[in-house]
Amino acid sequence: MTKQEVVKLLVLIESVYSNFIVKDETVLQWFEFCSEMDFEKVMTKLKNHIRKSPFPPMIADIAVFSFEENDFPETLKDWMKEGRERIEHERSHAKRSPIPEWLMEYSTRKSI
Repeated sequence: MTKQEVVKLLVLIESVYSNFIVKDETVLQWFEFCSEMDFEKVMTKLKNHIRKSPFPPMIADIAVFSFEENDFPETLKDWMKEGRERIEHERSHAKRSPIPEWLMEYSTRKSI
């Protein structure tokens, strides 16, 4: 977001909320925090905030941070699928070992 866009945001906030006063320091601080944000997305959140709240927003109320795309959800799905397949394979091919005689009286399992 550019400084001009930050100023547009602050002007809108100031025009809607009479108790919100913009100072030079306010513009600099907002620009420092908002410089990495997308103006359109922040403006959308600001408009929603204005509709809902009688109080001026803090930066956290309207912040929209971009996030880096990654393929972790797909990797996690693959791991879960492989794990399920491995467990099913082990269950279907598992041979139950016979219970030792000395443990038989305590077991609910019948001897094979």
